[in-house]
Amino acid sequence: MAQSPTRRRITSAALIVCASAVAGAIAVRLQSYGVPFGLITPCVLAVLSSALWLLSRAEDAWSSTRHRCTATGCTFEVRVQNGSAADNRRWQEVAAAHPTHNAV
Repeated sequence: MAQSPTRRRITSAALIVCASAVAGAIAVRLQSYGVPFGLITPCVLAVLSSALWLLSRAEDAWSSTRHRCTATGCTFEVRVQNGSAADNRRWQEVAAAHPTHNAV
């Protein structure tokens, strides 16, 4: 499922807005307790970067397709992002016929 550039920009902007809202809420809560600005800043930056990472990983997972090995106990998988139907089919076959099976 390929994303258009406009949809990707909108998704990126939404991720930034959500992460900023979370970081801003943390800043307001810390400020209400009288925490100095020098301590609020690194906390807000840490929350902002963590929220951006988490939201971007969730967006990647939502927009990709996973193909897993069909062998019992095998943990091999392939993740395809922005692939065509032919690419998805090819990677599905690769996942089903890979030479090593790493059982857990």
